[in-house]
Parts: sequence; C-alpha cells; structure tokens
Amino acid sequence: MTKFIFADYIPALKCIALVCLLWGIPTALCAQLTEQVISKENWRLYGKVKNIGVAKASLEYKVNTTDSTFILLLEDERKELKNFYSVGFNSRGNTLNNLYEILISFFKKENWNNKDYIKIFTLGETKVSVYKATGLMPIKAIIFSTDKGRTRLSKSEINQLFNK
Repeated sequence: MTKFIFADYIPALKCIALVCLLWGIPTALCAQLTEQVISKENWRLYGKVKNIGVAKASLEYKVNTTDSTFILLLEDERKELKNFYSVGFNSRGNTLNNLYEILISFFKKENWNNKDYIKIFTLGETKVSVYKATGLMPIKAIIFSTDKGRTRLSKSEINQLFNK
C-alpha cells in the first residue's frame, strides 16, 4: 500500500495555480473595457455659455421613449488643467427644472446674504456641490463642483445654459 504524500503533489498544484492565474488575467483586463453601441440619434443643444469663442458650458439632450437624457458639459475653471468634465442625468421627476431652481436660488437676496448657503445633491450618478464663488471677481457667481472639476457660473450664464 502506498502512502499519500502531499509534498509529492505540490509542483503539480503550483502549475495548476499558475495556469488558472494566467487564464484569469485576460478576463480581468477585459472587464475594464466594455464596448458601447454608438447611437445614431443626434444630441440636441438645449443651451450654451460661450467664453471668448469657446464653450464654457453646454447642455444637450436626447429624447428617449420614456424620458429625455441630458448631458451637461462644463469647462473646469482651473485653466492650468485645460479640462472639460460632464454630468449625465435624465428628465424623470422634473430634474432639469429642479436643477435650474437650485442653481438660480443662490441669487435670491436672502440666500446670497446667507454665508452658509450651500447645496449638495446627486445629479444622475454624480455628487454635486454648489456654493457661492468668492474672490477678487466682482461678478456674483456660483461654483458648480464635482469630483471631476468645478465651474464658475453667473446668473446670466445659468439662464443662457437653461435657455431662459
């Protein structure tokens, strides 16, 4: 009768483990890349804010069967980054109008004079903070901020963006 000796099988087990590991790596890499279907539908411009010829912010939409999808594209105010970022959301629950009301509410006298007035909310899947811009610029403006960037918007720019 032969005795089972586990040590005799260790090289084979190492080989099996290595093959499993190498087999799993391409699968893990592929999981990071998911090809998207390109839509034939055109996005329509809802509103745009230009800053010396370049769009500082734009709001575009696409009508779907149940609602509309919006994409808010913004230029990061930190010019050294030369960065644009976007926030996507849909129109369910009157989102577009609610967003406009939140942004424009900062310019009401009682809110502008309240130094603690700040709004934090989720737009689509993006956490957004909005607060009053401070600094050397004499124009009243707010900062629309996400983890991807931040943009300074005046009351008239918000109205342009929302086509008001």
